[in-house]
Amino acid sequence: MKFIISRDKPALIYKGIEITYKELVRRILYYSDMLKLEHPEDKVLVFLENRPEIAYAVFSIWEKKGISINVDAGSSATEIAYFLTDAKPKYLYTSSKNLEVTKEALKISRIDIPIINLDEVKVPKDYIGRKNYIEAPVGDRTVLLLYTSGTTGNPKGVMLTMANLLSNIDNIAKVGLFRKVDRILALLPMHHVLPLMGNLILPIKVGCTIIILDDLSSAAIKEALQKYKITLFIGVPRLWEMFHKGIMEKINTSFIPRILFKIVAKTNNIELGRRIFKKVQDGFGGEMHIMVSGGAKIDPQIVKDFNTLGFRMLEGYGLTETSPILTFNRYDDIRPGSCGGALPGIELKIADDGEIIARGKNVMKGYYNKPEATAEVIDKDGWFHTGDLGEIKDSYLYIIGRKKEMIVLPNGKNINPQDIEDTIMKKTNLISELAVTEYKNHLVAIVYPNFTVIEQEGIKNINEAIKWNVIDPYNIEAPNYRKILDFKIVQEELPKTRLGKLRRFKLKDLLIEKKRVIEKTVEPTTEEYLILKKFIENLKGVSSTPKDHFELDLGMDSLDFVELLSFVGNTFNVIIMEEELSQYPTLFDLSNFLHDKGVNITEKGNDWSKILNKDIDVFIPKSSMALKFAKYILTPFFKGYIKISKNGLENITNQPAIFIGNHQSFLDGFILNTAMDKKNLENTYYLAVSKHFKGSFKKWGANHGNIILLDVDNNLSETLQTAAMVLRHGKNLVIFPEGARSRDGQMAEFKKAFAILSKTLNIPVQPFVIDGAYKAMPIGSKFPRSTNVNLTFLPPLYPKDLEIDEILKNSELLVKKHLENN
Repeated sequence: MKFIISRDKPALIYKGIEITYKELVRRILYYSDMLKLEHPEDKVLVFLENRPEIAYAVFSIWEKKGISINVDAGSSATEIAYFLTDAKPKYLYTSSKNLEVTKEALKISRIDIPIINLDEVKVPKDYIGRKNYIEAPVGDRTVLLLYTSGTTGNPKGVMLTMANLLSNIDNIAKVGLFRKVDRILALLPMHHVLPLMGNLILPIKVGCTIIILDDLSSAAIKEALQKYKITLFIGVPRLWEMFHKGIMEKINTSFIPRILFKIVAKTNNIELGRRIFKKVQDGFGGEMHIMVSGGAKIDPQIVKDFNTLGFRMLEGYGLTETSPILTFNRYDDIRPGSCGGALPGIELKIADDGEIIARGKNVMKGYYNKPEATAEVIDKDGWFHTGDLGEIKDSYLYIIGRKKEMIVLPNGKNINPQDIEDTIMKKTNLISELAVTEYKNHLVAIVYPNFTVIEQEGIKNINEAIKWNVIDPYNIEAPNYRKILDFKIVQEELPKTRLGKLRRFKLKDLLIEKKRVIEKTVEPTTEEYLILKKFIENLKGVSSTPKDHFELDLGMDSLDFVELLSFVGNTFNVIIMEEELSQYPTLFDLSNFLHDKGVNITEKGNDWSKILNKDIDVFIPKSSMALKFAKYILTPFFKGYIKISKNGLENITNQPAIFIGNHQSFLDGFILNTAMDKKNLENTYYLAVSKHFKGSFKKWGANHGNIILLDVDNNLSETLQTAAMVLRHGKNLVIFPEGARSRDGQMAEFKKAFAILSKTLNIPVQPFVIDGAYKAMPIGSKFPRSTNVNLTFLPPLYPKDLEIDEILKNSELLVKKHLENN
């Protein structure tokens, strides 16, 4: 069968050089002359990065009626050795870049075959091909062997025949997705079936022009789009997310474009968007006909937004085993959220268990040398079982999730992790990547933060920021069985395929606690480094290395950072604000900054009294009018609707104290006030986060209700100093040591700020216990339920003979035991 015909039209463009179909045929024929393939099962392994030689290699193999094995250019020697021993090819095509890996793989596999380094192959200028076309095998003969990434065990070789490929090519042609006039930008690695078919085999068969990029930077991609007036662009969700983010940030920062975008979005008119957003169109070359998203599910909002901008973004669905495309959105019928209707000639249905199954000429011949594995996915009636769950609405397919990736909790609930991931990612810019998995019978999130944003926003405590700004808002709205009960922050990207698809089977490895390995490294010898290293190791009781992240590796928390910055100020005479610390997240970074600054080292040391006895300029309310008024107004409410039982009033100390207790609900402060007499009410202060008191009425209430407003999240040292000022002036201070209201009714671990204040200032701790307030008004409730609440004051703890950790543990234990015993 004639697959490529010689002509003068450009077939490939690489590094600015055009290769016509005529030249393409000539080079393929020269490559085929190097091969001696005698049997239909003879194979050649293609181990190449994206470049024109991939085309010469694949089609030269076909010209000789052989089988092309396309593998990842980033494969290790061990992986290549597996492919060699499994498939036993006759030749190996590679490049200088991969030559050493290739040689190592041959040693491991103990297979001796010719290596053809294509960087050393030069087609003579006077070489004349023996014909003006390239042939390909026909019928049920295997022409491609592509290895799928194994989730368990070794990868399986998918055997695709020319009949499989032609079926897909013909069916795609029927819906008009590829045209001879198309100019296609090829970015994705061509060992995957989607780019191999969509960016090479299919367009070459149709007669398109393919631009292959060697530079994958955003600048190079944008330049190619504009220079070559690309008309068809195949990408994966991560690529489209990058483009989408950049475009929408620009639109949302300007009033007129933002309003225009909203208007066009409501019209759902792609052609109108094309005219309105011509500047965006021109950024993509101005002649974009179709954008294709594949390889993984894309956020429907991204598709909608690109449509609003005048682009036709079509999402499809398929697998290596189906050559690859099963469904596709149609040019004039785009349904965001769906991956389209079945291509002509393909039968598609949903099995009884929700699995997508397909039948047609595009379904693979089978897995190479694995008849049992083939029988597991292709049943006796020829239906291929995809392993994906979905539903069909009005002939269009909607993917629900991967069957094997669905999480089944002990309570029998089925959860699609991607739904949770998409929900969270839409509402935050603090995260680059997120994966949800099941671990020890509950849902756990693995988080790769956006460290650029973390630094820009001056966030020093990443764990706290992720917990309260990302995970907690999701949990408040989620049903109990979908709540994330734990999360882990990682400092490297999550494991993915080359197409950006998450390798979920590797997530558990990230959650297993591994013994921290202290790698031997060359340490700086500067005095600043050595002093800081000694201080941090004494503070945390662990060994450290220059590149350890203060928080994520050494476990430093907000209080540790306060001590660190105080130590830096005292020892190096340099004032660093808390929000600036995110710029120096490691011992190496901070010591380098201090060394380059040329600091004057005095080594004065550090202690909490120096931090807490410092007076600062902060507004402290002089009136408790709002507290008294609130108590007066709410007394009938707390007597009739929510009945409060007050116990242990005799335990309340007569001297200034730090009142600490568990935090069950929004009502806790009001409940506590009901037990205060007039004197205590006037002398008792609360610390509150200023962002929760926006608006003139709320601010008035705070300023006349003994509520001190602070930016607690970003300036803990100021918060502690303010608290100390209140206590030093003989006032009481109320602190909820958990840091936030209970999310599930259970008491969380206490933080030690109150214990530091107590020990340093010699102020007693007055524990109290609230029981029943969570039932009355759990977080997320808009109005309390009628119930009984118990408020109990426990005997005070005096810090004289106790250490900070003892004050913390004893206080927490007292409150916790009382809760458990009632």
